[in-house]
Amino acid sequence: MSRSKPALYIIALIWAIMVVLPYLWALRISLIPTYTTFVSFFPESISELSFVNYQYLLFKTQFPRWMLNSVVVSIGATLLNVVISSMLGYVLARKRLPKSNIIFGLVLASLMVPQHILIIALYLGLSKVRLTNNLLGVILPLSANPFGIFLMRQYITLIPSEYEEAALVDGCSRIGAVFRVVLPQALPAIGVLTVTMFMETWNNFIVPLVIITKDSLKTVTVGVADLAFQTLNVNWGVLMAGSLLGAMPTVLVFVLFNQYFLRGLQLHGGMK
Repeated sequence: MSRSKPALYIIALIWAIMVVLPYLWALRISLIPTYTTFVSFFPESISELSFVNYQYLLFKTQFPRWMLNSVVVSIGATLLNVVISSMLGYVLARKRLPKSNIIFGLVLASLMVPQHILIIALYLGLSKVRLTNNLLGVILPLSANPFGIFLMRQYITLIPSEYEEAALVDGCSRIGAVFRVVLPQALPAIGVLTVTMFMETWNNFIVPLVIITKDSLKTVTVGVADLAFQTLNVNWGVLMAGSLLGAMPTVLVFVLFNQYFLRGLQLHGGMK
């Protein structure tokens, strides 16, 4: 067993280099005021590095507005996801609805349907209620995610119902038992759901691309992609700068919720 540890360390080191290297290369390209990517990885001098791409991105484009739109959409969709998935997950776990197993089967089946297949029907439906070119029209479709329902249902199933029944005997209402007994024990799963849904919503491209056409309402994923078509030659430095800045919120959310995320991966329930 001890002989295998050096091999594992080498594999982990190679994997870490493969993960980090593209980000370092993107950072290198973002710090050169040129349209080309054919540059040496290591600069010959500090004078070669420049923040002109970041200045152009922040002061000559609507990138700050795109970031704000992404924050609004991601937070709104994530909060709705957590609330809806927690409530439906509880109802399906405790089988409060008739034919709960059939409903849960439909939820699992919806996981197999690619989002791209539904995008035309989604656009037609939102256009009829005048939610195109509206951030709410992006939030609502992204707030209904069957994965969240599946995750919360599976986790709440592991929480013994005796704790909830004891709260009911003590005079607590059903809603009170859910919020005071069940959901506090499901915080690890909620942490996983929060991180997963925020990252998925932030990185979503197809929904805001179809629903939003106004430049001021675009999210950062669509806005940065559009920068590639604004000039005849693609400014790779600006694109790399936008990609790196656009990825920072997801990294921050993962760091903040890292403890809950790792605990939730264990999927254990019950009192400690």
